[in-house]
Amino acid sequence: MAVIRYGIAGQPVEHSLSPLLTALVAAHIGLPWDEKRLKMELIDVPNMTDALAWGYAGAVPSQREWVYTGAVFGKFRTSALMKRAVEAAMELEGAPPSLEPANTHAFLPSVEGATGLPTRMFDEEIWINLTAPLKHQLDSSAVMCIDDSMKTKSVNALRWDGKGWWCAGLDGEGVRAVLHHHGVVAHEHVLGLAGGGGGARSTAASWTRAGGSVNCLPSRRPLEEGSWTASLTEDSPTVYVDFDGTVETKDHETLFLKATYSPMAGSFESRVQQISTPHLDGRWLLAAQHLACWRTLWAPEMADRLPTLGLLLSRLLMAESVLESYAS
Repeated sequence: MAVIRYGIAGQPVEHSLSPLLTALVAAHIGLPWDEKRLKMELIDVPNMTDALAWGYAGAVPSQREWVYTGAVFGKFRTSALMKRAVEAAMELEGAPPSLEPANTHAFLPSVEGATGLPTRMFDEEIWINLTAPLKHQLDSSAVMCIDDSMKTKSVNALRWDGKGWWCAGLDGEGVRAVLHHHGVVAHEHVLGLAGGGGGARSTAASWTRAGGSVNCLPSRRPLEEGSWTASLTEDSPTVYVDFDGTVETKDHETLFLKATYSPMAGSFESRVQQISTPHLDGRWLLAAQHLACWRTLWAPEMADRLPTLGLLLSRLLMAESVLESYAS
């Protein structure tokens, strides 16, 4: 079985739940997720060059403590607490009713793994998630892009398969998966989109590729022209996605997805209640785009073995609750 080195790269990264999600998915599909087989690290870097340097060299300029354990990855505390959290989460065999899908039809991705993408793992693989400010920085003919994310400057996932680098931008697929889970399909709705960064560009591309239209909301950074331009509209949105943190709404019934998430406290049950509202916490998007990374780029041969979005989100909340109980 291959050794996987996983990193979340950008600034800041110490509050990221991505490593926990990676471990939860690995545990679900039966991949070893201990520190000998799944090595994880926070890559606190300001540019893509340094992120790729980590991939080649396996070291970062300065280590960052993960806020959920108060220690860096590779240290005993983080390894032990991660193990307890994942084991407790894996005892959940199903999602609470409030996290079950409203849409009974299967979600159909608009991006499939490219022809030639390897489905077997080499002796060592490197998987990287990108966050701000790196999503727009990758532009290299040495990296095989399986979608249009390099063109739209919205790359958020990379894979070194032992021979070369592959990349994709899967934020938009994550948005579509979350809204599909809640009964909203692109071709039937106008998406109100706030933001103009990599996540917003990825969402505009994925939403319009699936037949939807987009209403650009006032935001700090305007959405540039792209493949979505012909599908822009001034019609009133029926669902909202906010990458900018600028949308204010008193309508508590309309579906509203924000891209960010904050620390959450309380029991598993209270956490479920907090995210079971039409105003969706960013954990929904994070979990969905992680599943898209596994399905499309990292391990497409295991796509039919992945957990459902509701189950993965449930286990994430349980794992977070366990980690909080050990916080000093």
